[in-house]
Amino acid sequence: MNKRWVQSIFCVFFAFSCVCGAYARSLSIQIIQNNPGQEKIWATSYLFEQNITDYFYDAGDIVSSSPVWISDADEKKNKGALRASLDENREGGMDMLVRVELFYNTSDSSNPEGLLLENIKKVHWKAYSVMSGKELFEGNAVPEKLSAKNNNEMGLSQFAGLVAYQINTQMKRR
Repeated sequence: MNKRWVQSIFCVFFAFSCVCGAYARSLSIQIIQNNPGQEKIWATSYLFEQNITDYFYDAGDIVSSSPVWISDADEKKNKGALRASLDENREGGMDMLVRVELFYNTSDSSNPEGLLLENIKKVHWKAYSVMSGKELFEGNAVPEKLSAKNNNEMGLSQFAGLVAYQINTQMKRR
């Protein structure tokens, strides 16, 4: 009797785990670095990628990341990179690709390659259905007013978290 009861509980727990896992969203994050004249991926781009990925992972989503792409003046190359990311994520079984484009403005920066909020002019994102390639939603965010308190790595991380929150809010509306 006791063995049968343990088996029943195990079966119920296993079924519950499968059902909960079946409803997890799967998405891939791709950072687009829009910094004309730069061929090197900056630490800020990697920090944004990590913070946004962590946000969705902590929310219980299945998350992957596509390689950071440096935006090109040639739109044909940018569209080719989008198609390649969609194909890669389709093969990986993901549902959605979210491309987060960081627009840098380092002309007046005290440290252009540093992890400083002042280096980010704005952030723009677009989400795509991996299966159809159609755009699902898009949005923008600009950093808050700069201060000595937020113009650092922590300020960048908080801004990336805000961007992730806004993306998540849009995902829930669809």
